[in-house]
Amino acid sequence: MPKPNLLRAASRRLQIVALLGLALCGCAYTLVHDGAVNRTKAQEIEAGLERFRGLNFSAPVPLVLKTRDEALAMMQAEIERDHTEDEMRIGSLTGAMTGVYPAGMDLKAETLKLMHSQVAGFYDPHSKQMVLVEGAVDIGFWNSAASFVTRHDLVGEMLLAHELTHALQDQHFHIEQMIDKVKDNDDRDLALKAVAEGDATLAGYGYVVGNLNDATIDAIVDRMNGLPQTMAAQSGDAPLGLTAPMVFQYAEGVRFVAEAYRRGGWNAVNAIYADPPRATLQIMNPELYFDRHAQLVDINLTGYQDVLDGWSKADDDTYGAMLLKVIIQRNLAMTAPEIALVEHWSGDRMIVLQKDRALTVLWIVSFRDGETAKRFGDVYGSILDRISGPGMPHRVEIKTPNVLIAIGDGARRFDRLAPAIWRASTITHATPAHAVTVDNRALTAMRGHSVGSPIAGTSSIVITN
Repeated sequence: MPKPNLLRAASRRLQIVALLGLALCGCAYTLVHDGAVNRTKAQEIEAGLERFRGLNFSAPVPLVLKTRDEALAMMQAEIERDHTEDEMRIGSLTGAMTGVYPAGMDLKAETLKLMHSQVAGFYDPHSKQMVLVEGAVDIGFWNSAASFVTRHDLVGEMLLAHELTHALQDQHFHIEQMIDKVKDNDDRDLALKAVAEGDATLAGYGYVVGNLNDATIDAIVDRMNGLPQTMAAQSGDAPLGLTAPMVFQYAEGVRFVAEAYRRGGWNAVNAIYADPPRATLQIMNPELYFDRHAQLVDINLTGYQDVLDGWSKADDDTYGAMLLKVIIQRNLAMTAPEIALVEHWSGDRMIVLQKDRALTVLWIVSFRDGETAKRFGDVYGSILDRISGPGMPHRVEIKTPNVLIAIGDGARRFDRLAPAIWRASTITHATPAHAVTVDNRALTAMRGHSVGSPIAGTSSIVITN
């Protein structure tokens, strides 16, 4: 059945600039005034963005104005189109079992609550429309954007330029199809969205300022560095497992895309879509993309079938470095020293099994070195001891540089399960495939990153004690 991908459940298609409500209200020359879109101004922004971003629209992008409730209804319909209630339940429970979400969280309800408080506009690649939210609240971080661009009425223009950049991504790079191809990998999904949001945010700010020199880029990146604190202050009791990935797309995405722009302008940014990052670790550490390949692995987790007879697969996923960071922050502390462990992540694979309404999580996490694997195994074992009730068995076993985790009823058979999984599973070094030829100027701009080279193949990793 379709998987209840935890991050994707928040809205798989809608690219939401929601973050903290871009202002769309009431001055002369604003984009929205008295319940109507200023069409002349919108066309001016569209033409100006084409010149600034260096890409032309291949099809018109209709602008529609919706109330906040209407926009939320569109998002809810999108979620319900992609996910059943049972899939959302599984997403909530899996997140709680692994430590991403608090126990008892209603994933759908919390997602809609967060969207309702934050959304100001979005590009919907399903309908190919740009939706502006009428009367979007003028608060917090994006309210301060007005001072950044010197005129308050330009903030609405920034919103439209941001979202029209998503339309350009859809038309030129087919970003939605790219995301669909990684539907079983939250980590790659989030890395792609970080590229898309970083590009759109850089373009939106740059458009209203009129340029993207080093000083402007530094100011944009610095402003985004304050976004986690602003989001935490404004989102109230919203779960970190929902807010942190949203903030990551903007804050870390801008920093990553800005690095490409510094190296070769928009040509270098465009080249990213031809050879996208494979992991959030590369977004967090851009040098692992631009200057040297991250040491990533692909994991095929199997061998559990005979031991857990009668269980069916409900989900398969990869969490990645960013969600490991969320787990540590949620369950230890926001500045816990153990966060440094995620920098040594090289890959993970999770299988969620279901029998009746019971769930079992099987998870292999790989690291670049054995010492980190041992430390993570100890740290995560202690986290599971704390968050798992007496009816939720769990086991952790380390075969450096890999960690095997079982959570749920299936963990009661761990003594048979673990040897079967270690014996049958494979872990292989993975080199990104560069299958698309891009502009030579972009190739030069990317410098150390060899876009356009053929795949180097894979080699097996031997699992040792």
